[in-house]
Amino acid sequence: MGEPALEEGLGSPLLGASEGGGAADDAAAAAPQGAGLRGTCFNICNIYIGLGLLTMPYALQKGGWAALAALVAMVLLFGVSGQLICRAFDLMPPGVPRSYPELGRTAAGAAGARAVLLFCFMELAGASIVLLMVAWQMLELLLPSEGVGPLRPLPLAATLSTLALLPLLFIELRQLSRLSMLGAASTALVIAMVLALLGLDPQRAAMPLQPPPGRHLISAGIIQAVGIFALSCSAHTTLPALRSVMRKPAQFPAALAVSFSVMLACYASLAAAGYWYWGDSASPLVTTDLAINSYYSARRMPIDRALAVFVLINCLTKYPGLNLILQDMLLSALPAARGAGGVFHPPRPWVVCSLRVGLYAACAAAALAAYQRLGAVLSLLGGLCSITCSLVLPSAFYARLAWHRLGGAAKAGLLCMLCLALCMALLVTGINACELLPACHGWMHPSHEG
Repeated sequence: MGEPALEEGLGSPLLGASEGGGAADDAAAAAPQGAGLRGTCFNICNIYIGLGLLTMPYALQKGGWAALAALVAMVLLFGVSGQLICRAFDLMPPGVPRSYPELGRTAAGAAGARAVLLFCFMELAGASIVLLMVAWQMLELLLPSEGVGPLRPLPLAATLSTLALLPLLFIELRQLSRLSMLGAASTALVIAMVLALLGLDPQRAAMPLQPPPGRHLISAGIIQAVGIFALSCSAHTTLPALRSVMRKPAQFPAALAVSFSVMLACYASLAAAGYWYWGDSASPLVTTDLAINSYYSARRMPIDRALAVFVLINCLTKYPGLNLILQDMLLSALPAARGAGGVFHPPRPWVVCSLRVGLYAACAAAALAAYQRLGAVLSLLGGLCSITCSLVLPSAFYARLAWHRLGGAAKAGLLCMLCLALCMALLVTGINACELLPACHGWMHPSHEG
């Protein structure tokens, strides 16, 4: 997810300027013109390294230390697929808009374009749901544990976030851009706080919950860890737009390699340090453990609450962008939105406002329903949407467009990568769907009573 992640810049490559307006135009206008190698690396890292970072220790809790190897493999696979999607854009005919749906249409006709829109919409909707769930968890950390009056912490957090978010849905995104930069600050603060625990509490004696939890080498939960890693490595639809504004687009492969190396270093260091400290008791969000079961909580240091505020503001300022992109995608897909000549006609303002509020209500309802299963939701989103959007479809489209240009070894490698991606998507999706369905969950975790 990353993130989600998890991504206002998604609007530009997802929708052409004639299809969505709004978010697409804002993203294009805000893109840095003539970016250098360093600036492009920063932009890629800023897009990819988001809320997915907070789930790294939990991913190792699911899969054990062996999940670190899975993390390395997933970052490498997604790095390769990032190169493939950019090469696929280069193979599109001149004059065709460089958007992800048009890439799908060029490679696989109308079915390809519909597949892109469907899975990207699902990924963005899932990311919106996750943002709300994370925002509520951060508010719960900041609110009194007993709630306020008749409202328990979760209903109170949902109510307060709704009161804060509804006005933000109708504010220009540029007005939120400065606040959204707190995401970079919260990322650095999370990494620093977790790594500092290695020196501040090397024996884990300051943890409020004693004895310190154990750790394991490998378990079947590594499949769910793969889904979480996929979600944290997915934002490939932004890459063509980032490459197009480079002063020297030929340097983009180097920028992608550097950025994914930085991402791997951040994810692996936080995952290893967090799992070493919290072991098999790690929560879906590391911020929860920092607040209630760490050296910082034992000494009532306010730094964990400051981190919760940073993450909360980051979620609240990113959600309106996702809501706007989802709105644009829905409107552009409606036949009534286009005239006889295929020209997009903006709907009436009351329709747009109703759609934004309706999308928020749907995401909030889904977040409430799955609130206690955040880890499974993250992994399901990664398996069903992120692997499909950022691994399966780019590989398939590139294979379709470049097949006659490739040698035997390249064809074999591409087929292996595509088959592996499909298997991972099916396996991760199936396991997490069973985890979320009550009947199937009982089958996966049978009771051993009498």
